[in-house]
Amino acid sequence: MPAGRTRVLFLNRSFWPDREATGQFLTELCDDLSSDHEVTIVAGPCCQDKDKNSAGFRLWSRERRGKVTIIRTWGTRFSKSNLAGRLVNLGTYYLLAAIVAFRLPRPDVIVAETDPPLLGALAAALKRRWRCRLIYNVRDLYPDIAEVTGGVRSPFLLDLLRRGNDYAYQRADLIVTLGHDMARRIVDKGVPTDKVVVVPDWVDCGRIRPLDSNPFRRSFGDKFVVMYSGNLGLSQQLEAVLEAADRLRDDNRILFALIGEGARKKWLEERARAMGLTNVTFLPYQPLENLGASLSAADLHLIPLAPGAAGCLVPSKIYGILAAGRPFIAMMEENAEVAQIAREDAVGFVVRPGNVEALVGAIREAVDTPEHLKQMGARARRLAEMRFDRIKVTSMFGAMLAGVAT
Repeated sequence: MPAGRTRVLFLNRSFWPDREATGQFLTELCDDLSSDHEVTIVAGPCCQDKDKNSAGFRLWSRERRGKVTIIRTWGTRFSKSNLAGRLVNLGTYYLLAAIVAFRLPRPDVIVAETDPPLLGALAAALKRRWRCRLIYNVRDLYPDIAEVTGGVRSPFLLDLLRRGNDYAYQRADLIVTLGHDMARRIVDKGVPTDKVVVVPDWVDCGRIRPLDSNPFRRSFGDKFVVMYSGNLGLSQQLEAVLEAADRLRDDNRILFALIGEGARKKWLEERARAMGLTNVTFLPYQPLENLGASLSAADLHLIPLAPGAAGCLVPSKIYGILAAGRPFIAMMEENAEVAQIAREDAVGFVVRPGNVEALVGAIREAVDTPEHLKQMGARARRLAEMRFDRIKVTSMFGAMLAGVAT
């Protein structure tokens, strides 16, 4: 290994070629870091590429992506809509990741993410074995988010999540969060302030840019498109979006487009049909290479969070929206990271979660003030270039990694 190259072991279930946001961001981070560091990732089975998982049964396999070494475990693939199935999926990855990781050579730094939630505890055990450094990259705050969404109700599981994460916080050399609201929550748990740093997610501003005219946009006709793009899951407030569409059904200018997949998509589609909402359309995830066209197709984006979820996660969709030069409505508490960006940088509106009347008012204001909306979009693009461009943020992570390793 060339002198000065840090050996970094990443732990996270989702990785290329998965479409999940955590996997996509981690793939880009590993790609960028691999030019200066020796990067290995212990990942789970591919969720999208079934052929990759069916080429003969093996508990784990080794492959390469550029300079990145991928050790991919076998795993079950039960539906995410069922909690028991999700727990089995995560449990099989956790078990095999532990077996694989304990067999690997000693790294200089372990970087554990939060998919599945107790990876930090596994990484802390590995740190104790190897006497290396540990960065806990908290992308979803547990058990907080599980309590807020009701995704986990078992007192035993919630206590297990709490104890496992407390152990990881104690053993980590550095805790990386996605936003200042998340950092505050972790500090409130008794973690020293100087142990917690904020490194946001990012966007490739060269790949995603404003595209005012593209086939995807033209498919919506001359409608004012209010778009939600992302996971249709538990931590969003998408019922409020359907209620807003119901109140705006007589405004023929407006179309709501919900793009993505998730545990609640089927329920949302059935609910929209029951309400007779002809101004709502559901579309699948768009190919990654078409993301710029998809995001640019909206006149206004929606970024919802369930009440109480501020600081438990930071919706990564904001960065692509900014790069596409589009304003948004942050449907969340005012202290949430995305709400602060909307307000302080004048790139969006803020309404409290579940406040349908305020949501309808913000949409009507956006429709009626096109010049104001255009100015917000221009500011959004500049903000993406200045603060959230991929190379700037991953270089920040790389510098932090080098500092921890020394």
